[in-house]
Amino acid sequence: MQKIQQFVFAALLACAAAGAGAQDTTPSVEVQGVKNPDMRSYRAVVAGLDAFDKHHALAPAVPALRFRLAPQSGAEQAAADAAAADPIYLRIVGNGDPIPVPVAADGTFTVPRVESAIDDDADLVLNRKKGVLKGRPEVRTPGLPDNVRRLGDLRLECQVIVAIGKKEIGLMLTLFVNTVAMTTNWCDMSFNKKKVNFWFASLRALDGAQIVDGERRLTLDAHDFSFQAPIAEADWSDEARIELRYAPELTEEEKANPWLQTLFVSGAINERDQRQPLRKLDDGTYTLELELEKGTHSLKVGTRGLRAINLGAQGDGDKRQLAEDVAAPLEKRGKSLKLKVEQAGRYAVTLDARDKEAPTLRVARLP
Repeated sequence: MQKIQQFVFAALLACAAAGAGAQDTTPSVEVQGVKNPDMRSYRAVVAGLDAFDKHHALAPAVPALRFRLAPQSGAEQAAADAAAADPIYLRIVGNGDPIPVPVAADGTFTVPRVESAIDDDADLVLNRKKGVLKGRPEVRTPGLPDNVRRLGDLRLECQVIVAIGKKEIGLMLTLFVNTVAMTTNWCDMSFNKKKVNFWFASLRALDGAQIVDGERRLTLDAHDFSFQAPIAEADWSDEARIELRYAPELTEEEKANPWLQTLFVSGAINERDQRQPLRKLDDGTYTLELELEKGTHSLKVGTRGLRAINLGAQGDGDKRQLAEDVAAPLEKRGKSLKLKVEQAGRYAVTLDARDKEAPTLRVARLP
């Protein structure tokens, strides 16, 4: 079920990116949930505004649709450097004079509906290099704590995201996705008679999430900077609350030296996206024991969200294959290592980072 969901939105992303390929020299803003459509076309933004109006009953206390800009994963320093050099400036650019779109100090903004810009097939343009900032619609009922999300708000967010994505990818691919999903309402997809849960972004690192609806409480899947929400399950009311448990804030020392942060092994392990913390030993190595099933697993090593440290395979193809009990060299922002396990069991994972410029990873089966 999760693989089909990923395929649907991967197709959407791929076509949105392909449609924008000719404009790579023009900085623009992207609008998306964790892994959703690029927002660079003004007409696509207006489709999101239309969806907000159409489904406003899901979040009636929200006065207007807002968007939020935040650094792309791995581009935090570039975003900070750009902010120090030049304030964020967003504008609608068509055939007439550019229309400024004010951005608040917290990175949020609203987009006005301008008929002449729709007629011009205008673009929403940001004074930042492509890939430094991402944007996404954000629907938040006033008065809730920062770590609480209302389920109706997320349902409306999904409708906005999907409306923008459909506009970006065009009619033919939209019809194709409708066929795969067996519905025109992508926020209410079912596979194998089970509703699909969707992932939403968190601005802060997470240690967990729970949904609460009256006396009912359920733990949700949560990764470094995203959480899963059962927006398609009708037995959860719009008033259900998702309580996010934030991870501790990084200290100044940890920000200055990422190797002081907790390191994790993350990836597709036992056919599930997982993140497991490594334990640092006195000699500068890190260790972890994992129960691995027979099959192929995908691994990377790094800090939360692979933001400060992101270690993967040196090279591509066969070089991504991780042999059992053989130390594999790692490189910054390398691709995921592939580990083929012939015999299920408990395995020791060892990261040797005594030389920070030449770390290695070894996986060996335990007796």
